[in-house]
Amino acid sequence: MSSALQILDEYKGQVEAELERHLPRSGEPQEFFASVWELLDRGGKRFRPTFTFLACECVGGRREDALAAAASVELLHNMTLVHDDIEDDSELRRGKPCNAGDAMLIKVFEIANSSKLPPDRSRDLVSLIARRSYEITRGQALEFSMWKRKEFVEEEVIQLLRYKTGALTRLSTEAGAIAGGASKAQLQALGDFGETVGIAFQIVDDILNVRGDVKEYGKEIGGDIREGKKTVIAAHLLKAATPSDRRAFSSLLGRRSITNNQIRRAIRLYEEYGSIKYAETKADAYLQDALIDLQGLPCSDARNRLVEVARFLVSRSF
Repeated sequence: MSSALQILDEYKGQVEAELERHLPRSGEPQEFFASVWELLDRGGKRFRPTFTFLACECVGGRREDALAAAASVELLHNMTLVHDDIEDDSELRRGKPCNAGDAMLIKVFEIANSSKLPPDRSRDLVSLIARRSYEITRGQALEFSMWKRKEFVEEEVIQLLRYKTGALTRLSTEAGAIAGGASKAQLQALGDFGETVGIAFQIVDDILNVRGDVKEYGKEIGGDIREGKKTVIAAHLLKAATPSDRRAFSSLLGRRSITNNQIRRAIRLYEEYGSIKYAETKADAYLQDALIDLQGLPCSDARNRLVEVARFLVSRSF
């Protein structure tokens, strides 16, 4: 097991125990709690709450100070998956059929408000969660508005990722920074780091969708093409391709009745124009920018571990 996976495992059990304290598996009504835990039990590395814990430790906080913040972040993340499942009409999410959940966002704020932080930090944490939740929702709305479009550019995709994915990973590190009593400069640095890693992470996730193995990836390979998802890969192809290849690709992107052979054709176009390789280069560039954001923080084991997990997340497809 890599050291990054060991770090993730170290924090995973703690955030899950905190979630179960607030959302008991045996709670009533059972239909509600069972549906929430069906979603939470789908797996995942829990890297977002790990970011919360490590960010807290980076600024001198204790792990226990970040428990409520970490649980709030992870529950918010799972709430966004419900939104994604409804919007995408996906058949698979981490290898299991998609189910909907309810009322999770309200619980996010209740958990955050239960922290034993000083009143000013607790207030800042709840306010921050509200702000980032709005940005995430804005990102989902932006994605929805782009679904039908056949023309788009990379800058639009990055803005979408900044809202939809970056806002959540930014919240992960910001929440930990607040819990640990960070200065304004430290909060800014950790927030910028989280957002930029989030963008890189999503670019890699989009690469895996067209190049990964369904058993490891847990989602339908090429599903993003069927859904018409706006990605850095697709934006690059639309810019680099000949007019005829651009038209051919545009006719496939977002076609719900697309066949497996047509998906393979679209992926071949990505390969021919170097779009996947381009996306890999962009993901690595965002990772390097994120690591620069951390340089102003004191050298510590927590900072080193934050770097190690970030590198692992962005190297999944390389």
